Amino acid sequence: MLTTLKALRPSALAVFNHLTHGLDLGGHRKLDNASGTFMAVCVEKITERHYSIAHYFEQNGDLVADPELTFFRSDDGAVYPCTFQQDNLAMYRIGLDITPEGVIEHTSIKEQHEQAVFADDWMRNIADQQGLKIEAPAGGADE
Repeated sequence: MLTTLKALRPSALAVFNHLTHGLDLGGHRKLDNASGTFMAVCVEKITERHYSIAHYFEQNGDLVADPELTFFRSDDGAVYPCTFQQDNLAMYRIGLDITPEGVIEHTSIKEQHEQAVFADDWMRNIADQQGLKIEAPAGGADE
């Protein structure tokens, strides 16, 4: 089933790997290299193979996801977007519902593909906004 899903492109995967490198289970970090010019990026390792990456802002004392995506890393290292949340629009979309063991319980191929396209662009934007120096993936351009 993973073959019908859309994984992050190599350049986005390089940013994702940079953001998640070294996180232990339950670990998290906040990257704010833009001195308040752009929102910080928050990264969390939810399970051994699930991650959350988000921007948050505060509204009436509450943190608001703007947006939050969750991702699943497969055994071969490919990363698949799973959910998209945009709190200020009351939006929560599931593209891939997958257990920590990798058992797919639900998919929306169209939604999952849309999340992957968004995530590819978002990872590039995060790298640019946070001033991350990411090596180009081996093998050249994205597929």
